[in-house]
Amino acid sequence: MLRQRPVPRRRLHLTALLVIAALGAGVGPVTAAGGGTTTSQPAMMTAVGAGITVTPLITVGETAGDDGYVFESVPDGIAVKVRNNAIADVYVNHETSRVPFPYTPSAPTELNSQNDFDNAQVSLLQLHRKSAGVLSGKMVITSDDNYQRFCSSYLATAAEGFDREILFTNEESVDWVNRTGNAWPAVIGSEAARQSGVVVAYDLESRTNRPIWGMGRHNHENSVPIPGFDDVVLLSGDDTFTNNPSQSQLYSYIAPDADAVWNDQGALWAFQTNGAKQKYEDFAPGDATSVTGQFIQVPRLIATGRNPDGSDLMAGDVPASLGGPYPLPPNDGSWQRDPNGVGIDGPQWVLDYWSRLPENRVFGFVRVEDIAYDKRPGMSNVAYVVDSGRGTAGASQPGRSTNGRVWKLVLDPTDPTIVTSFSILIEGDDMPVKTLTEIHQPDNIESTANNLFITEDPGSSQQFPVGSTDPAATPARLWQYNLATGVASVALQVNQSADEGPTDVDAVATPGNLGAWESSGIVDASAAFGPGAFLIDVQAGTLWVEKRPGADNVPPPGPDFTDKRAGGQLLLVRIPNG
Repeated sequence: MLRQRPVPRRRLHLTALLVIAALGAGVGPVTAAGGGTTTSQPAMMTAVGAGITVTPLITVGETAGDDGYVFESVPDGIAVKVRNNAIADVYVNHETSRVPFPYTPSAPTELNSQNDFDNAQVSLLQLHRKSAGVLSGKMVITSDDNYQRFCSSYLATAAEGFDREILFTNEESVDWVNRTGNAWPAVIGSEAARQSGVVVAYDLESRTNRPIWGMGRHNHENSVPIPGFDDVVLLSGDDTFTNNPSQSQLYSYIAPDADAVWNDQGALWAFQTNGAKQKYEDFAPGDATSVTGQFIQVPRLIATGRNPDGSDLMAGDVPASLGGPYPLPPNDGSWQRDPNGVGIDGPQWVLDYWSRLPENRVFGFVRVEDIAYDKRPGMSNVAYVVDSGRGTAGASQPGRSTNGRVWKLVLDPTDPTIVTSFSILIEGDDMPVKTLTEIHQPDNIESTANNLFITEDPGSSQQFPVGSTDPAATPARLWQYNLATGVASVALQVNQSADEGPTDVDAVATPGNLGAWESSGIVDASAAFGPGAFLIDVQAGTLWVEKRPGADNVPPPGPDFTDKRAGGQLLLVRIPNG
């Protein structure tokens, strides 16, 4: 379990602050002492633990450098590379999409049919290493590439056995999009379209990107290299949007070296357990047992989800040699459906159906989020897998996922396909939702030689109306888990005090629930900014910076959905003994 002694929560003031939307009135970044600029807006996170400092760096809507760069919305995965003694390169994902999310075609409104201004992008910010000021910014993966919802990311370097530095970013999406031009709407199964949910590799030297189809066609959260093996090994998880029954899987992509990954010459493997515990619910709350398992190879066609002609693999395309054709996906809500209630066919359904076959029995998580490996000497074969769970309300009981879990996976040091131990490290399901001392839907994770740092993305069952007198009321938090002692504490919490005043352009000028803003993207930045330094970002989903009528591209003609630019911020935090 992940518990701490309750701490007093600072009341979040409802008075309007002239924050992001005020940028249109001439408020912008300010000069940082020592070089670059920092945001003029208040920090969207506040310190809870002793000795922790918070420095907001750039806020959605602000500019950086002289080339017209604007920091975009929904910041997520972060990666850091030291360029030289003065500059650090910081790569930031933007989890945006031109596919409306959510979307209600029968009666679209501003509140139930929303869209981002752009497809997914990756920012490259240059930060001054002494002042942490932003020197410049540009997009290294742009909206024109038609990728969707970049979630977490990882920069693989020599530390993980990569002789070429590759940034792995990941589409957390199930939608069908056009390969070129306007991403949406797209015709499912057409040659002009593809299903999203791919890993995208960005080569730092050539400054080019490409999808790595063989790393699996699923709802990717992150792809994390695990060092210490002869081959290159990357673990990735399926961050499924439907989870009843449990249908999220853990995969491993194994290739001879970094070039083989770049050229997609590796193989995909799926995790299965031995014995009766074959899904999340088979581990009762507080279960302290450990099981063994292995990764089994996924057929190349199923892994890539691509027919020989380059079109996307549909259920009916699976050959008899692989047990095909597969049935169409169900329409009953047990699988992802389109806005019209039809189960979405395509590579993700094919991979999921293959994983459920009795001969494969791939382990069923609820919702795999992020992954980190243990950075203590000699322990890099240990991986921590975040499962956000269902957030089901009610008392804790067997089969009910309330707060989520962090799993511990131990690979055989000589064979990455063998799992010598799989168990629960951090248990949230032994208590009901909204338990203040439990984690609430864990999301991103980062490891150091001392700690695990875990962010929260609270679901609706974990949120509280602003002004709530509930003693358990809390916004999203950052947890610090000491690996040596197993003691957990809250280090930071999201500050939603900017939400919402007269400068917010949301359709409803009322504050969003506490917990509606997400803490995200935590990464160790000590190599660039000194011991205990981390970069983290906040997704302020209920704070709208800008909006406009959506494109008239869905019958009946007219603004059938609303484009929005949601708020957010990148911050530098310093945590003693981090």
